Amino acid sequence: MTQHRRLRAGGLFAGLAVAGIVVSGCAGGTAPASPSAEAVACDPDADVTITVGERPTADQAANLEAWENAVAAFEKAHPNITIDDEETKYDVSTFPALLVGGTLPTTLQVPFTDIQSLIERGQAADITAYVEDDEVLSQLNPQLAAVTQDADGRTYGVVRAAYTMGLIYDRALFEQAGLDPDAPPATWDDVLEAAATVTEETGQTGFIIPTTANTGGWLLTSMSYSNGDLVEEVDGDTTTVTLDTPGMAASLQFLHDVRWEADAAGANYLYDNNAIRDDIAAGVIGQSLNGANLYNSLVIGRGMPKEDFGLAPFPAGDDPVGVLGGGNIQWYNPKATPDQICAALEWTKFYFLDRYVDEDAAVTWAEAQVADDLPVGLPEVPVVSDEQYETYLGWIEPYINVPRENYTAYLDSLATATIVPEPARKAQELYAALDPIVQAVLTREDADFSELLSSAETQVQDLVNAE
Repeated sequence: MTQHRRLRAGGLFAGLAVAGIVVSGCAGGTAPASPSAEAVACDPDADVTITVGERPTADQAANLEAWENAVAAFEKAHPNITIDDEETKYDVSTFPALLVGGTLPTTLQVPFTDIQSLIERGQAADITAYVEDDEVLSQLNPQLAAVTQDADGRTYGVVRAAYTMGLIYDRALFEQAGLDPDAPPATWDDVLEAAATVTEETGQTGFIIPTTANTGGWLLTSMSYSNGDLVEEVDGDTTTVTLDTPGMAASLQFLHDVRWEADAAGANYLYDNNAIRDDIAAGVIGQSLNGANLYNSLVIGRGMPKEDFGLAPFPAGDDPVGVLGGGNIQWYNPKATPDQICAALEWTKFYFLDRYVDEDAAVTWAEAQVADDLPVGLPEVPVVSDEQYETYLGWIEPYINVPRENYTAYLDSLATATIVPEPARKAQELYAALDPIVQAVLTREDADFSELLSSAETQVQDLVNAE
């Protein structure tokens, strides 16, 4: 059994905190940070209107209804704040122009990968003075909070959710194949063996991942982390793309062996992230890799029996550097007034965070979830301290309606995981360059790993250099 490199609980997301500093140091340009919020008071009773992005679209009827109910409840609790919600979502290609044009919302979600570059360019509001003494925001997981801070420790966003990658598996198929669903695979050899057994005993796909729309590259990057190699190296202002590595080769060898040695990869090698979720929920795929936050998508959205949803830690290779993680950061517009920023922070707490630190809010949220047949107690990376999260679980314990005992291995892994962020430079372009390599290995038995990786490395390095 491969030995796992572990950190104590205090190291959770330490990799992200360090990476945030690195990204800040290597970002191009020297644009000043947004004006400091220090000594700029806001009036919590002022009449103010804020715009909030990410309103669900009309085709998401249930989500839209829940959103509208939340907005109404917030405005009732805060009669001086009016929310003007809109469907705007973060798009790196349009964000700068919308910001300059003054048409971005007061607050919306941005990914972990982009917050440091936004800080460096002065495109995020400095909210330090508003969060440091706040009863809710001051209790957030300090390791997560570090992702939103600059080198001086000033804060430019609020982490509202975090995740790690995981092994998604079908517990029912494991049982049919004679495997113990309570002892999920822990290493790549374990996954390969289980894949072969599932296919042999049930006739279903033992293991497969999505390979299109950048998801193949995203997952291959995650596998490389597990097998000991990052995909970018940062030295001051220089970023070096490193794809032709032993970690990448080991990851591709695993995919090759599942397909060509075990014949357990099924027949579809061009899955996108939606289609593969359909088939996982339908019970025809034994194992896959994805974000560990798939319960809602599979069980609530696609009807997979909750007892069948299996979640285990991301498989461990030799000397892993960690597990890829990410999440959602609430961003605040640097053009907003102090009163608008304070109001937007109140919305963030109300909609995303209050339940973790206030028993009444936790119980109210849990009761509402149960009433709407929605899950309570899902596996997640805590956005608050471990101690506070245990308190929160105690508050909602009577309402928990998911089988947390089925995720024991994953939940236990969170306390000591070394979590590493996505590539800081040209991540999506890097993933796009890796997609065809994953496809090639699954469709050509003689695919040359080094040749494919070297070509992609040159391609992505040119994009980084041109930035």
